[in-house]
Amino acid sequence: MGVKQRKSYANYLNIGKAGAEEYELMGAGFIELIETPAAQTASKKYINDKAASKTIIGYDWSTTFNTDMIRSEKAIDFICGIGEMQLIGADAETYYIIVDLEKKGTIESSFKARKFKVAIEVASFDNNDGEMAATGNLLGIGDLVVGTFDTKLNKFIADVA
Repeated sequence: MGVKQRKSYANYLNIGKAGAEEYELMGAGFIELIETPAAQTASKKYINDKAASKTIIGYDWSTTFNTDMIRSEKAIDFICGIGEMQLIGADAETYYIIVDLEKKGTIESSFKARKFKVAIEVASFDNNDGEMAATGNLLGIGDLVVGTFDTKLNKFIADVA
């Protein structure tokens, strides 16, 4: 038994135009991708209790990113383009997939995955001793979709409900 390693997750960003699926690995250049589920809670205190009762009512999901500006990496170029052109609305939205490489799917090259629709918020373009970087957030839109991701075909298949 050991602590799960960060390298056991693969992250993919859809960079396809006009709704086309073209997933690119978010690897080289990415310094951090920090997932924040941010559970939303409700609280109620009943008259016969000293303490409040809390429940989870939703999530305000996001992932923070920090990346060196390696423009030959397609996912980084896509993200930087959104910030540079100050794109808004649907032009700044895409899909993001988190793949758990320790949980095999039914096909040899597939693994359990979660798919999120996201708005890409580019917060800053930083100068790190002459090397350019970008920071920001992938902001969740709606509910996640559970399924598998085929790492050879770069294709997501949603689980049947």
